[in-house]
Amino acid sequence: MALKDIVGQGKALDVLRGFIERDRIPHALLFAGDEGIGKRLAAQNFAKAINCLKTEDSDLFSCAGKEGVDQQDAEDADACDRCASCSKIDKGNHPDLFFISPEGEGGQITVSAIRQLEESLSYKSFEGNWKIAIIDNADRLNPSAANAFLRTLEEPSPQSVLILVSSRPEMLLPTIRSRCQRINFSPLPVDTMTGLLKEQFEVADDDQSRLLSILSGGRLGYALNENLLEQRDWSFEIFTSMLDALDEDAWEDRGAMEEWFDWAQLWLRDIAVFKATGKQALLVNIDRIEEITDISEGTSLKDILKVAREIYNIKGRLNFNLNKQLTFNYTSLLLKNMLGKRND
Repeated sequence: MALKDIVGQGKALDVLRGFIERDRIPHALLFAGDEGIGKRLAAQNFAKAINCLKTEDSDLFSCAGKEGVDQQDAEDADACDRCASCSKIDKGNHPDLFFISPEGEGGQITVSAIRQLEESLSYKSFEGNWKIAIIDNADRLNPSAANAFLRTLEEPSPQSVLILVSSRPEMLLPTIRSRCQRINFSPLPVDTMTGLLKEQFEVADDDQSRLLSILSGGRLGYALNENLLEQRDWSFEIFTSMLDALDEDAWEDRGAMEEWFDWAQLWLRDIAVFKATGKQALLVNIDRIEEITDISEGTSLKDILKVAREIYNIKGRLNFNLNKQLTFNYTSLLLKNMLGKRND
């Protein structure tokens, strides 16, 4: 896979290819956008492109910026996807490419990981033109790691590129954001996504293609997840169980807890929309209309919106390592008290 194979992010990819064409690679980039939208994939393929042996051997850089450079030259500012460098990056064993992501129960990027990265970047590249670090979920740098990383940005190693990937760039230190060139990635429109799923990914059923497009929020990575509908149904099972009784903690881990809050906001959105309008066509989870109707008829719009605001606030605090069991108990009581008076 190369940059040209990434679907639906033409504007972002044009910017990245422009860097290669002009032979002006920024020292630090921030890939910002929703989860599952292709940011990390784009980062990996940008790394492939700037260290690709085909690109290195071509005369692209010598002609960049001159009159007469045609579209084919611009398309060549990409990975060949065949050379030894591209192959190693795909396999995750290129000596000049480093991946950093949150780890441990707290799900944070630690200062030790950043210091190890600093040491690795201080050496000359082994094979490629560039040493590249991809920091996934960069918004989870803990305070010490963020301060250490800021020093790395202020004193960059020669021929190094830092790519921060984040769905919550506002959580990064302003001083970090200001030192990175931001590349925004956007969700695909529902109609575009629906057509894409049918034409290129063989989702034959029209209703399913549209449902997947809506549920994924225009995020192709989510839409192609084989378990998307199962995850949706899992979240609703927990949601409805909370309305009926205080049960045992149903979240296996912190990741499941965060995922559930994303789904809960979507369910509350549908319940509120149906309560306010009574129009089924406006629902996302149109195939669960009976359950949504049942919940909406047992409460008021005021209470639905109040719960939705509180769920939003809790989700915003998850980054502060809330206790999982206490969070479950509080959320369960909140839903039961505000929405639990359903029709029998």
